[in-house]
Amino acid sequence: MSEPREPRVEPALIIGAAVAQRAQTIFTATARALPRRPSSDIRGSYRGAGAVVLVVAVAVFSWWIEGSLTPAASLDNSWAVGLSLAIARGLVFGKQVVFTYGPLGLAAVPRAVSPGTLVLGLIGAATMWLALSALVLRALRRRLPWPIAVLVAILGLNIVASAPVPMLDEIAFGLVAVTLAQPPARARQAARTLAVTGGVLAGLALLVKLNDGIGTTAIIAVGLLGCVNRRRHLTIGALTFVLTTVLAWLALGQPLNALPDYIRTGISLVQGYVDAMGYNLLGAGAQWELLTVILSAVVLSAAAWLSLSGAPLRSRIALGVCVLIVHYLVAREMFIRYEAGHASVIALLVAVPLLIPWQRRQLATGSAIAVGLAVAALAVLGTTGVGLGTVFDPFGRESALVSDINTMFSPQPAIDAGRINVEAIDGVPVSIVDAFNGHCVNAEPVEVSAIFAFPSWRWCPIGAMQSYSAYTTELDNLDAASYANAQSGPDRVLRQVDATIDGRNPTWESPAAMLSLLCHFKEIGRGGQWQALARIPDRCGKPRLLGTVHSNGADIAAVPAAPPGDVLVAQVHGLQIHRLERLKTLIERAAIRSLVINDVVTFRVVPDTLTDGLILDVPGYADYRTPFGFNLAVSKIEAEINQIPVAVSITFEAVPIRRA
Repeated sequence: MSEPREPRVEPALIIGAAVAQRAQTIFTATARALPRRPSSDIRGSYRGAGAVVLVVAVAVFSWWIEGSLTPAASLDNSWAVGLSLAIARGLVFGKQVVFTYGPLGLAAVPRAVSPGTLVLGLIGAATMWLALSALVLRALRRRLPWPIAVLVAILGLNIVASAPVPMLDEIAFGLVAVTLAQPPARARQAARTLAVTGGVLAGLALLVKLNDGIGTTAIIAVGLLGCVNRRRHLTIGALTFVLTTVLAWLALGQPLNALPDYIRTGISLVQGYVDAMGYNLLGAGAQWELLTVILSAVVLSAAAWLSLSGAPLRSRIALGVCVLIVHYLVAREMFIRYEAGHASVIALLVAVPLLIPWQRRQLATGSAIAVGLAVAALAVLGTTGVGLGTVFDPFGRESALVSDINTMFSPQPAIDAGRINVEAIDGVPVSIVDAFNGHCVNAEPVEVSAIFAFPSWRWCPIGAMQSYSAYTTELDNLDAASYANAQSGPDRVLRQVDATIDGRNPTWESPAAMLSLLCHFKEIGRGGQWQALARIPDRCGKPRLLGTVHSNGADIAAVPAAPPGDVLVAQVHGLQIHRLERLKTLIERAAIRSLVINDVVTFRVVPDTLTDGLILDVPGYADYRTPFGFNLAVSKIEAEINQIPVAVSITFEAVPIRRA
């Protein structure tokens, strides 16, 4: 086996300024769009430096990164840490690290993982928030005196800031609204500005989070369709988008040939998430949140149409369609995993009525809609334990910003505190820590924070940054190939017992990868919830077919006995998501697939990886010891969709395995 590869020198300190300069184009263009009113205007005027001061004030007193920048343990904290750690260690997104967030994802969840990545993350976060603040203030100043506009902007953005996801789609909508509201004399210049600024925004958004990048691109494209010289400006926007994406990708230290992989695997993740992760914890009695989104979409799209009375028909249609796109994206974020935390993204919608270019006669209606959405958002946030005092806390948000800036300039205490906290919470035994020093380690299945906690460990992720997110055969095979590759894959694995989600079987999380892990790694230590694995030569032979069993849904499939010395694996056909249901998932959740084992245990399964080889039985001499074993001793299998038995075909294979 070759020596584990050395991590590359952290690129974030070198390229942070370059990326920030490109990202700041968004704020600069929107600041230039701020109105210049004559001094005789009774509502007063602000321009130049005064406009910048007002925008900065709004952004400061509504600052959206209120959580701690200190790295922490747990599933969600781990992927947030992993985004910064990947940049700090010079890993390649789309090949070595696969996730819906990209190399700029650390701007959505900055963490004090290294000085350079913290600077880059906070600059990105500040750029997004300044852009939204500028756009909201610009829209409000069309009809309100500046003191009232500033106050409303701060209060509204305090609500928006409480949403748990970045606001890239709302920024895109604001750019479109500003552009389409321009008078005919400025229409050509405004369209050109939207093409350039929107292209930059969409290109950067694609590298923050792939699905947000797609949504942002759609909004900008529809907005350009509503402008003059549509073909010309769409071409400019497309070229700017491609150029921004490529240059930012390269500036972040990512090889150009990995960009298609990032997009391809990201799309696979997004689609697989829809297929595999849907559930409803709020129940039928809590559908009012989605009904609110639907009602808001209808009312605000109509209001957007009316707000551009006198404008060309294409502009009115474009703005209304953009309102619908924003609502659809928010509804999707809420609906797939329908629980209080995800439902709180409804807070993003408060930005929409603040950004619509209302006519003077529409102010009362617009205010009522904004207040209604604010009340709905506050009600949902209340169910998550976020009270009014937490939401409307401008001085607390200002203090949080000051704290973040202090941490940025002096990050080492936060980095050290994060390592101490993760070590204490995870409790990885000293014997495992010592055994992993100097080795290339992967954390299985989710606890990436443990890699950060021990800087003497190198990080060799297998692909899907957390195993539960290997939703498709492509991603599963990527993970399996990494475990099998002694040249570029990890040579040590830190494995946590039963760290799974949604009632799924940890042995079937990325099933091909789990078989590859069993074939290429042996246990060298354990302690508490942790198992230490080390690479060994491949001890598995070529699979051989045992046969196929067909079940009509009424009968339970009998599982053949595993031949001595073989691992028994199964390929389940008939539970996959097909075209009609996939089309339905555009507006509803995919049905829940489950396998019932031995009439006793029910496991939710990932539809697309069911044909990758689910481990059913492992010889005792070859398996890991309890509670880390893979053997399920399966004798009967029943398949269900939404708890109703269904017909399936199950193909069984035997994989010879030697003693480690």
